[in-house]
Amino acid sequence: MATVAAAPWFRARLIPELKNRQSLLYCRNGHRRYRQSLCFRRRSFSIYASAGDEGAVRVRFAPSPTGNLHVGGARTALFNYLYARSKGGKFVLRIEDTDLERSTRESEEAVLRDLSWLGLAWDEGPGIGGNYGPYRQSERNALYKEFAEKLLQSGHVYRCFCSNEELEKMKEMAKLKQLPPVYTGRWASATEQEVLEELAKGTPYTYRFRVPKEGSLKIDDLIRGEIGGLTSLGQLVASNSVNAV
Repeated sequence: MATVAAAPWFRARLIPELKNRQSLLYCRNGHRRYRQSLCFRRRSFSIYASAGDEGAVRVRFAPSPTGNLHVGGARTALFNYLYARSKGGKFVLRIEDTDLERSTRESEEAVLRDLSWLGLAWDEGPGIGGNYGPYRQSERNALYKEFAEKLLQSGHVYRCFCSNEELEKMKEMAKLKQLPPVYTGRWASATEQEVLEELAKGTPYTYRFRVPKEGSLKIDDLIRGEIGGLTSLGQLVASNSVNAV
């Protein structure tokens, strides 16, 4: 029997169950024929999860409907589901369909069927609803635009009008210089007049966080503990492409 501690809040106990299974194998050796008995021991596991601290929580699994559910996604959903159930919380399903070119309703339905087949019933999400919908990213654009504008007014984000081609060139240049492929901040220092010109042309843009170039970042990760020394974050995207008109 083994106990695995995957995180401060998650413990799983694996209990091996050994079962014998016999198989008969017939062999020929010249004119002689004999029977050999082989014995296999099959190992299976039962698992349970428990949590330490009590209290309601909300966890979210957000698959992208661009194909079938893969093993890594199922693993993430399982851990979220177990954590929510152990805490008496909510397991929330949100569809990450921001890639409008590749996302399909057929893939979304396939992912939902796979999660149901695995027994991972969500408490909020497509087909169920909830107090914090809608639960498809494509249906939340107006909500995100509202809060992105607030961040813009406070100076925490800025508009970036770089095209995909320009971003790819930046990555190539960084690779040649053996630097991390981070955004160079082209539009972080743009003048108001430059921004207005792009808005007038209807150029699509993204909102990027105005990340300081100086200093480093520390993250208190629930599983890995404190992670420090992060200095190459770049100007992260806060909201995906938005049409100017």
